Amino acid sequence: MSFPLKGRTAFITGASRGIGLEISKSLARLGASVAVAAKSASPHPKLAGTIHSAVEEIERIGEESGSGAKGLAIQLDVRDEKAVEEAIEQTVGRFGGLDYAVNNASAISMKPTLEATPKQLDLMLQINARGTWLVSRYALPHLLKSASSSSSQGRSPHILTLAPPLSHETFTTTLTERGGCWPEQFAQTASAYTLAKGGMALVNLGLSAELAGSGVGVNSLWPYTLIGTSAMRIVSRDAAVEERTWRSPEIVAEAAVRMLQEDGKKFNGRSIIDEIYLRRECGFSEEQMRKYSLGGEQVKMEDLALDLWISKSLQEDVAKARKGQ
Repeated sequence: MSFPLKGRTAFITGASRGIGLEISKSLARLGASVAVAAKSASPHPKLAGTIHSAVEEIERIGEESGSGAKGLAIQLDVRDEKAVEEAIEQTVGRFGGLDYAVNNASAISMKPTLEATPKQLDLMLQINARGTWLVSRYALPHLLKSASSSSSQGRSPHILTLAPPLSHETFTTTLTERGGCWPEQFAQTASAYTLAKGGMALVNLGLSAELAGSGVGVNSLWPYTLIGTSAMRIVSRDAAVEERTWRSPEIVAEAAVRMLQEDGKKFNGRSIIDEIYLRRECGFSEEQMRKYSLGGEQVKMEDLALDLWISKSLQEDVAKARKGQ
């Protein structure tokens, strides 16, 4: 059995559960060791998973598959600059280097501006935009070393951020009838969350330009549909019904690990939508895509619930991709 990422190391924030955990497990199946960086060191009364249980899963995969993947549990608040720097150094000290930084940690509150508080805004900005910048900043020297090392042929280090797509169609106010997201979707996300989550995408945009040609790829990934995480089930009004129109976190993990195997010198500055990427660039079939639906094959693709900031233009593009175009 082949393990193409054997000997590589990933640092993933928010990896104790949900999408971050699925990316960690997928990387472990390919041989990569993973530093699980998250706040959850003790069990949550409603949300399953801690940094320790995540590492147990990673190492179980490494042992059972023969990939040899190892895990490292790091309790981390990405708002703490010193803690972020130390966590990165701890990862490098344990595994001997760093190849992938995955910015998955995020906070969300979509309260309208008059109901939101400055404290809520500060929390989201510090975790989302600033946290992404801090992790990328302190991971970068090691990623550049991975890209330039004489023993790193084919390593192609990456920064991957779970952030919404940056496009004219997403952010313009002039395409309300011809492909945009404004005003309906922005009214839903409101100003504070839009600023904080959009900030993650802008950090990536700047980094990708700074690092163009360096060998370190910087890209963002966003799910086309809502994803069935434990957190989603808690906030859902009727999860038992609504989750039938969601997809498994495995679809995001599948796209993520494939993106991390791309050539960073060429694959850079991209805002990827999971379904479009898997269909067009990875050749996924209709049958392969359907396995991610939590509602089973009887749920039509067009009935799946869309994630935030999915413009009409993106919906049209996905429809074309589903037809093989």
